[in-house]
Amino acid sequence: MQQLRNMVEYLSDAIARIFTPSKDDFPATGEQPYNGDPAPENVK
Repeated sequence: MQQLRNMVEYLSDAIARIFTPSKDDFPATGEQPYNGDPAPENVK
């Protein structure tokens, strides 16, 4: 019975880890401006 209980706990922990929101603390990023030189107009 204890072995079954351990297996259920192991599986439920894995499922909980999959479906919980991530805890990554990345900065919010958005559209980044382009700071390069524009292409010449006479290039074909």
